[in-house]
Amino acid sequence: MMKKILITGATGGLGSQLRPRLLAAGYNVRGTSRRPVAQTQKMDSNVEWSQVDLETGEGLAEAVQGVDGIIHAASAAMPFGKTQRVDVAGTERLLHHAEQAGVDHLFYISIVGIDRIPFSYYRYKLATEAVIEKANLSWSILRATQFPYLLDMFFHSLAKLPIMLVPTDFQFQLIDSGEVANVMVQALKQELTGRLPDLGGPIVQTAGELVQPWLAHQPFSRRVWHLPIPGQVGTGFRAGYNTIPERPSGTVTWADWLLQKYGQPRLETAVS
Repeated sequence: MMKKILITGATGGLGSQLRPRLLAAGYNVRGTSRRPVAQTQKMDSNVEWSQVDLETGEGLAEAVQGVDGIIHAASAAMPFGKTQRVDVAGTERLLHHAEQAGVDHLFYISIVGIDRIPFSYYRYKLATEAVIEKANLSWSILRATQFPYLLDMFFHSLAKLPIMLVPTDFQFQLIDSGEVANVMVQALKQELTGRLPDLGGPIVQTAGELVQPWLAHQPFSRRVWHLPIPGQVGTGFRAGYNTIPERPSGTVTWADWLLQKYGQPRLETAVS
C-alpha cells in the first residue's frame, strides 16, 4: 500500500479538498506550490511542503523523493501558451523525475469531454493524458465534470462589466470538488489503475439557469445578455459533450454550493 502521497497543485480548489481527506485516510502528505514553503506551512502545518514550479521544473527532483504516489492536480488554464508549458511539458518533467525516484503511481485529474470539444485548454489536457499513458509507471486518470468554484470565478470575470455576456445555452454538470476528492481517495486506497469511470455532478443545467441564482447571491445586480459562440467549440458545449447525464453522481447542487459560500441569497435577477 502506498504510504506517502505528493499532491501537485495542493493549494488549489481540488488540492485543498484532497489534503485533509488523505490525512484522514492515514496517508503522509506532501504538497507542492509555487509559493514559498514558509507561506504554505502556515496554511496547513499537517502537510510537508515543497516549492515547485512545473513550468521550469524547479524543485521537482526534490519534491518526488521518497513518495510512493503522486496526485497530479496542478494546471494552468490561462494563458494557453502557459498551459502547454505547465500541463503538457510540466507533466513530462514530473514523470521524468518520478520515474528516476522510483515513484510507483501517478493519479491525474482530467475533464469530461476533452476528446469531443476542440477547446484549446481541453486539447492540452488531452495531450497531457497521452503523456501519462506512455509513462513507465502505474497511472490512473479520472475525468470529472466542472467544479463550481471555477464557474464562480468565470461569472465574476464576466460581471466586471455592467452587462454580463453569457453563453446561456452552454450546458454544465457541476460536481463539488470535495466529492471528487472523496472518489479519488477511495480509488487510491483500492489501487485502481487506468482510465477510471467518468464522474459527473447530480444535474445538468445551462449557464442561463446557473447565472440567475449566482447573481442572487451577489451584492450587485447585472443584466445578462446571451452571447452566441459559433464553431465547433460552441456546438460542443451546447450539445453537452462536457456532461454525462446518464451517470449523475454526488449530492451537492449549485444551490447548495452557493449557500455554503455566500449564505442566503440577497437579490433576485432575471436573464434577458
